[in-house]
Amino acid sequence: MKNTNYYENGDTIFKALLKPAVFCFALLAIFSWTKQVALCQEQYITEENRSPEKISLDLKGIDIIELFRILSIKTGLTIVPHPGVKGRINLFLNNVRFEDVLDIILVTHSLAAERKGNIINIMTGDQYYYLYGKRFEEKRRVMTFKLNYAKPADVFNTLAQLKSDIGKIIVDESSATVVLLDIPEKLDLMQAMVRQIDLPPDTETFSLQYAKAKDLQAEVSKALSPGSGALLVDERTNKISIKDMPGRLSRIKRVVRAFDEQPSQVLIEAQVVELTLSDKFQRGIDWEKIFRGVNDLDFKGTFSLGLVDNRQDVSVGTLASDDYNIVLQLLQEYGRTNILSQPRIAAINNQEAKIMVGSREAYITQTLSSAESSTTTAESIQFIDVGVKLNVTPTISRDGFITMKIKPEVSSVREFITTKLGSRVPIVDTSEAETVVKVKDGAMVLIAGLTKRNETKQTKEVPFLARIPLLGMFFGNTTVGPAEPRYREFIVFLTPRIISGNVPEPREMISSDIVLKKKVKGYKE
Repeated sequence: MKNTNYYENGDTIFKALLKPAVFCFALLAIFSWTKQVALCQEQYITEENRSPEKISLDLKGIDIIELFRILSIKTGLTIVPHPGVKGRINLFLNNVRFEDVLDIILVTHSLAAERKGNIINIMTGDQYYYLYGKRFEEKRRVMTFKLNYAKPADVFNTLAQLKSDIGKIIVDESSATVVLLDIPEKLDLMQAMVRQIDLPPDTETFSLQYAKAKDLQAEVSKALSPGSGALLVDERTNKISIKDMPGRLSRIKRVVRAFDEQPSQVLIEAQVVELTLSDKFQRGIDWEKIFRGVNDLDFKGTFSLGLVDNRQDVSVGTLASDDYNIVLQLLQEYGRTNILSQPRIAAINNQEAKIMVGSREAYITQTLSSAESSTTTAESIQFIDVGVKLNVTPTISRDGFITMKIKPEVSSVREFITTKLGSRVPIVDTSEAETVVKVKDGAMVLIAGLTKRNETKQTKEVPFLARIPLLGMFFGNTTVGPAEPRYREFIVFLTPRIISGNVPEPREMISSDIVLKKKVKGYKE
């Protein structure tokens, strides 16, 4: 019995202690849930009631209590100023968010704000410290600028790179005003920048010496201040006039100088050698074998001119300029050599230069014009260049090498045909190819394999009788056949040299051009 009473009493005591514990636990859970709901509701209200609209104000010397009343009406928020809040303020703002307006008011008057949902309590800094034991005011300060020349948007883009993480930049386009909220160190930096930006625009005119004004227009336009910079291009005088802020204009000057530099040029010295092949080498020369026989010669390969005849495979190689005479001596073993021309031509970087060694064939064309009662025949003389042509485009690289795009062409008149009107028109055989070679400054490029076939006219006739008009054709005939030797090969040596831009020895270059023309006049198939 005693044991039973003991357990019954213990059970009674346990139940008595359990009820308060359960009650307390339930009360704590309800309190925590209510607090979470309240916090979530407060956060929801805060985000929900964030004013999406921007505010425009033009107020001078307004009482701060009256200002909060106006803001409350504009935003729909409940703003409760503490009795200790007082003072007057000037505000000239256009299209500014409410949060930015509130920041400006709080910082300028050392006030504090506490927001709960859609209710904002405004108090002094001392009152905030008394309630929460810490200071509300931030290290930020306010600075306002009235711009005279610069556009607020341009100033904003520049200052946005200088402000701190807690800084704010507020611009008013209509009044050309910029308001800065930031720590003193950043404000000093941004103030100095505004003074550099907000200057009257300068205008400067550039007379371009090398670049074309039209070509430079796109690059300069990229460097102008958006919306404020201006560019005027005069193609007739090759001048450009730029109007921009002084700081931006100094950068644009560097752009203009960079593009208006004296272009580098390449002086191309050429030697065109004619090799009349002997009977032993009528099938052509193995240029790869020749290159292997000279230590300093570098064989680059061959490429075809597109003809069925394998003699028209062009060989390309490089050699030192000192080996030029050695190669000429080797060529004498294959036939008779003759230096046709030694032209020199200067080409601007990335611009094509043309070299032609040959003749100008003239032919007459007739044009028949019919009127109502008469027919008129007009004759005109046309010319066509035949021979060896070289188009060379040099490109100078930063490492001092020269890349040359070489396009050789071989042409010759095969025959003349006579039209119904009596015009004799030449039929020209033309073959061309293209290659790219990269060489050092001053190195020599050899192009070989440019061959032409010799043909001669053989006339057999009876003296005196063959010259009788009409009847003479029965007393003689003319045949066209191969001569001995049948082939001639042309070897071109090209030596590119980088020059500053002023071509040296202009008289010598002009005289070389004259020699070339004299050679051409006497150069006949």
